[in-house]
Amino acid sequence: MAIDIEAPLRVVAIGGGTGLAALLRALKPNAVRENNPWRLTGIVAVSDNGGSSGRLREELGVIPPGDLRNCLSALGLRGSILSDLLEYRFKGHGALGGHSLGNLMLSAMADICGSWVAAIRQLSDVLVTVGRLYPATLTQMTLLAEDAAGKRYEGETSINHCRPPLKKLWLEPADAEPLPEAILSILHADVVILAPGSLYTSTIPNLLFPEIRTAITQSGAPLIYVANLMAESEESHGLNLADHIDAIQTLGQLRLSVVLANEMPLKPFVLSKYIKENGAQLFANENTYNGVPVISKPLLDIEADLARHHPELTDIAIKYLFESCL
Repeated sequence: MAIDIEAPLRVVAIGGGTGLAALLRALKPNAVRENNPWRLTGIVAVSDNGGSSGRLREELGVIPPGDLRNCLSALGLRGSILSDLLEYRFKGHGALGGHSLGNLMLSAMADICGSWVAAIRQLSDVLVTVGRLYPATLTQMTLLAEDAAGKRYEGETSINHCRPPLKKLWLEPADAEPLPEAILSILHADVVILAPGSLYTSTIPNLLFPEIRTAITQSGAPLIYVANLMAESEESHGLNLADHIDAIQTLGQLRLSVVLANEMPLKPFVLSKYIKENGAQLFANENTYNGVPVISKPLLDIEADLARHHPELTDIAIKYLFESCL
């Protein structure tokens, strides 16, 4: 049955890193339209242990704020000096060197409010954002993995340099509970979308919570995967699109309803940069993988100097899926 894109749909996007931010940015116009705006919710992975986020996690004992900050910026209704401040990163090699001001602001607001949910809401109001944003959990999580040779990796930064494919992927502590607001959003969703991003450290981690998997199943909502444009030089080196789909369904223990893939080639000079770093474009060679329909559409921002999803093209393609494939 087709989904009416003119209806006030409840759309939940799940992921981490820059991929979820890109997806939320693409969907944002539907949340601000005058008639029947979509209710947009982002659920953000919080297992990052690198960079500014990792330092704050270690020093303050907080969940890593970096991906939440990226998504807050993406949901901003209009550009402002506050948005620029959110993205400002301190220079130098001192105590503040490398820290994002937005990460510090989120951590400080959570301390003041006594709640990460309240902190995100307060900053959302100041920045004038659309939609809702929730961390997947408030527990400090560690992502762990094991490859086919039995080598174990602990933490996102370690998994970033793994030898794919991975045989196991799990979170510790195993009894950590996802945020109730995140679960409720999924249960009420009309559509759930898995964002592009690093396969093992952004797209799959939230699916490792049994409660999130159960909520997706119980919601009855279609589960869409917006595929990566590229296989990364290390974490997903050598994996094709079928491998990505298989990893999501096997490690995430969920069946996808449909996959949206890019069909546009990168400009040669851009592609050459990735090839030098062992990166490769992902294309669909089949219309289905293990019974999952794969739809190829132009998604690439051809004017960018890096492989990036074009917001408007991605929005058009997702609406096509709603109307024609679900």
